[in-house]
Amino acid sequence: MEGIGPSGKEGKNSPSGLKPFRAGLYRALWFAVLFSYIGSAMHDVGASWLMTYIAPNPLFVSLITTASTLPIFLFALPSGALSDIFDRKNILLITCGYMFSVSIILGILTLFGIITPSLLLILTFALGAGTTLIRTPIIPAMSSLVSRSDIPAALTLSAVASNIGRAVGPTIGGFIVTAIAPWTVFFLNSVSFIVMIIVIIRLPRKSNVQSFQPPETIIGAIRAQIRYVRYSQAAHVLIVRSILFTLCSSALLSLLPILAKHELRIDSTGFGLLLGSFGTGAIIGGIAILPKLSSRFSVESFLTISIGILATVIFIMGYMRNFDILCIVMGLGGIAYITILSKLYTVGMKSAPNWIGARVLAVYLLVLNGGLAFGSIIWGALANMFGIPPTLYIASIALGATIVSRKYYSTTFVNDLNFTPASSDHWSLPPHLLVEPTRSDDQTLITIEYRIDPKLSVEFEQNIRELGRHLKSEGMAYWELFQDPSDFGHYIEIRIADSWTDHMRHHERVTKNIQNMENRIRTLIKGGPQPVVTHYIAKSTST
Repeated sequence: MEGIGPSGKEGKNSPSGLKPFRAGLYRALWFAVLFSYIGSAMHDVGASWLMTYIAPNPLFVSLITTASTLPIFLFALPSGALSDIFDRKNILLITCGYMFSVSIILGILTLFGIITPSLLLILTFALGAGTTLIRTPIIPAMSSLVSRSDIPAALTLSAVASNIGRAVGPTIGGFIVTAIAPWTVFFLNSVSFIVMIIVIIRLPRKSNVQSFQPPETIIGAIRAQIRYVRYSQAAHVLIVRSILFTLCSSALLSLLPILAKHELRIDSTGFGLLLGSFGTGAIIGGIAILPKLSSRFSVESFLTISIGILATVIFIMGYMRNFDILCIVMGLGGIAYITILSKLYTVGMKSAPNWIGARVLAVYLLVLNGGLAFGSIIWGALANMFGIPPTLYIASIALGATIVSRKYYSTTFVNDLNFTPASSDHWSLPPHLLVEPTRSDDQTLITIEYRIDPKLSVEFEQNIRELGRHLKSEGMAYWELFQDPSDFGHYIEIRIADSWTDHMRHHERVTKNIQNMENRIRTLIKGGPQPVVTHYIAKSTST
């Protein structure tokens, strides 16, 4: 997942969070993505405001948010599969072209006054689907443009761009809609996709390790994605920590509008300043503070400290009524928020091998947005029952309590993983082992027979079961260990791949993680008989 930049060399560590901008292509793409974030935020404002005119019904207005967020839940998994199977440059170009067309159509329909509530919802949904298809490949595409040592800073800057768009977009969009009309922001949003296309055309093609196997199918890729999430301990760490964070922290931004209006008694300008303070804190944290402290603290320490700060910010927002102090507090919250997002992005990039990296990232984005959506509903319901301040107190305590999860889902575990490809001679097949093309889709069984000293059984089983979990996470359809009840030193390991082609993909994708585990097992049984490996192909009725 961590690529080498255009120079082919790893950059030196630098305290500057702006170092990725030295790469011209990264810089151009970052600004294009920022423009796109702002354009999407302006569209949301324009669509919501337009709906209040053509269908002044609270249900229809609220459905705009539903139409823009629902595609994340529907298309996040397929978008990750597409990004891993096909060239990301082509995906981005096609999707940007599609979104440009939808935005233009929406602008024209609105300009000539023939837009209807149903059409507005359909076109907003269509744009949301395109946004989902862009978000998954754009992060690894941007990371591949910088040196390996600059990837954490590049990920932070990506999160900063998102926060700038979220903070600036609604303000600009609201001003334009008020001064001109909603159709203006729709056309401006379409321009952002033209800018994206101009920059994406300059991107290099995705450089993958050469494969001699046919590409995965979409269904097969999603099945592998689900297996990885189910069996990978690293994926469990990422998902659990992300969902706990986003569920609890969503209270701050989701309740801020009503807090500003009914508790703080401030107008839209004051509300904008609070959001601006949060966004400014995120920018300062991502560019100035986080890079200088990265070498001093581990990812786990960053998460613990930042969660504690953000929990304190949420608590203070519940009772403090001094506006100037609240702006400072929101700035601190922005720093903590961007730090947590940046470190979770880093964990996501480290928690999977290249061939499935985008699919794991898609799951992370799904969890993050899902937690935000459901969290907002939960905190909104609690606020109706108990009021805003008590709800914020509860949210702050809940967020602070998530620090306990580090005991069971520590991100430190991810640092011990090594997803670089194994040595070329590992898992080498005998020259005579060839399979006819007509049988390449048949299920494949691999048996490995071990004979060990029974005194080593406990240690052997611990090691090989850990190996089995990693094999299942990296694509093996079935894995199990069997023991001869009459000979406790006699074991048979069973591996099943969905097809011979999938088994060949496993050979190409085997990582140092698997190699190191198998080497530990070989060292353990050294001096005894070597394991005997046998391959079988399912005998289908058609052969």
